[in-house]
Amino acid sequence: MEGLKIARCYLSPELSPLHILFTKEDGVVVSRCLDFSISSHGKDLEEAKEAIGEAITEYIEHAFENDGQDKLLDPDLEIYWNLYRNLELKSEAEGFRKNLEKVKKGLCKKELVYA
Repeated sequence: MEGLKIARCYLSPELSPLHILFTKEDGVVVSRCLDFSISSHGKDLEEAKEAIGEAITEYIEHAFENDGQDKLLDPDLEIYWNLYRNLELKSEAEGFRKNLEKVKKGLCKKELVYA
């Protein structure tokens, strides 16, 4: 299993985003919604993204049709969450390095801003 990409899926501005992990396994791209423990796949990232979107929609619809809203959240295995976090840290570090170069060149503000 090779980690390819992570994404966040926003169902609504009022809800926290869902965590999506894309991996390469046995020649296909597997997409997992880590919050619901559901997965799908496709021949490439775009197809896997579309497939997990459909799976999430069906999962939520099924829960509401069967009064299962309180059981929607079903976190996936820790191995997948760890891979997601590692890819997230790698992406953030890469973005930090790029922005640090801009600061060095004087293209960004050099003051600290606290959130």
